[in-house]
Amino acid sequence: MSKIVDIYLPLDAREEANAVVWPVATKQLYCLVEAIQKCGWQANVLNPDKPVASVAEGIKVIQRARGERFINFIAGWAYPDFSVSPMWQLPPDMPKLMIGSAIPDYPGAVGLLAAAAGTEHVGIRTSRLFIERFEDHAAYQEAIESFLREGSYQPELPAPIEVEVTPADRQRAREVVSQLRGSIYGAIGPRSMEMWNKISEADFLRYFGIAREGFDGLRLLKMAEKIPEARAEKALDFLVAKGMDLRLGSDPKKHLTREMVIFQMKVYFALLELREQFGLDFLGVQDQLDWIEHYPTTDLTLGLLNNKLRPESDGQTVVAATEVDDGAAITMQILKLLSRGEPVGFNDLRYWDLNKGLYWFVNSGALAPYFAYGRHDSLEGAWSERQPYMYFKQGGGTCSVVVRIPGVVTWARFSYRDHQLYLTAGRGVTDIPTEEEWRQRSAKCNSEWPHWYLRLCGRIEMTINSNHPMTVLGDHLGALKAVAEELGIPFECYDHLTPEEVRVD
Repeated sequence: MSKIVDIYLPLDAREEANAVVWPVATKQLYCLVEAIQKCGWQANVLNPDKPVASVAEGIKVIQRARGERFINFIAGWAYPDFSVSPMWQLPPDMPKLMIGSAIPDYPGAVGLLAAAAGTEHVGIRTSRLFIERFEDHAAYQEAIESFLREGSYQPELPAPIEVEVTPADRQRAREVVSQLRGSIYGAIGPRSMEMWNKISEADFLRYFGIAREGFDGLRLLKMAEKIPEARAEKALDFLVAKGMDLRLGSDPKKHLTREMVIFQMKVYFALLELREQFGLDFLGVQDQLDWIEHYPTTDLTLGLLNNKLRPESDGQTVVAATEVDDGAAITMQILKLLSRGEPVGFNDLRYWDLNKGLYWFVNSGALAPYFAYGRHDSLEGAWSERQPYMYFKQGGGTCSVVVRIPGVVTWARFSYRDHQLYLTAGRGVTDIPTEEEWRQRSAKCNSEWPHWYLRLCGRIEMTINSNHPMTVLGDHLGALKAVAEELGIPFECYDHLTPEEVRVD
């Protein structure tokens, strides 16, 4: 055995983001290489000078692999197909470990989970490891040694609980599946940031009986341009009157400008018109990367659509998944139906504290204002400010809240494993922070984005094959298992505790 382990480092497609994250990544890499050397192995860094920033570059770089083990080190947000298609070129039996940087500053953990969605989808077997303090070798040395010695690493996890399905759950599941059949999903734009989260037209029909309609982002833009300025102005005034804090400024590189919000309101109405014209029941919008290179982000728009109280509302929520994540959209629509029309949350699994069982769900903005305080008559507690320039050059506002609704929450997600669709779900309890706790938690974790803190009933980071778990208030676990049975697909629950057993300080 040569005892050589190849290390591969993918990141973003945007130079600004890579310029910020790469210096941090190289320091973490130095510590990781030291830990590998302590195990008696030699590290062969495939791209020591710069991160992989395209699929083509990744396929070229991975041809340099010559070791008996392979590590994919994701230090920040990384486009998933920078991992999946290059890793497909490796021998199937090559032991592969994905390491995600778990520091709160940058979404390396999110990048790993997004990549895992793709590797599991196509049958590439990997182990995964999250590291926060790279300088503390003792915290992860045993895991590295296990992977290098055995060719795999899997921490021991508690056995999941048995999910009881009641007759009421089965009846509700039958009703929901019946409501899905004959509905139409509208996807605007191609896959976002090269993520493996698409569901084909054939699978939408085969599993759900749903038609999937695709639209180019150019159509949405041209429709938005035709929305009268006065209509968009009135919508902006509505947000302010109902209590949303629009944090406006004059510098478009630093601030959310009034012009950005006016454009976002035009996109909001364009989406409603597209929905009406084509009879769409729920939506997904690409946004990243094509749209945001040229126009303000759609995040504020999507968060409002997921809310009952919104401009020119009919009193109903419209499921709208950011990043045109099909798996998220169908999960959201099912959770909406199970909860009889209540808002559903779109999230990233960003960070966690295992000692407290506390998980940070943080995404760039598509979270309904309802989740601030659970009110359908006010937007109080929701705010919008400019998206960070390193990711969103043209700005645009978020739809942000700190979730302060007490009680049980259900998360769920449709994913693929070996090309087979399956449903996974679990529960948790909302952790409501004080203002000071929120400021401390979000200080290095995109405080301009919505935050939902959850004490989950089980560890999900080692098993979930997506960076996007969807959330809804209430306990719907049994009904979700019944939905999976109705659809004829596998169901997985990662809870090892009940919500009553979760410790809340």
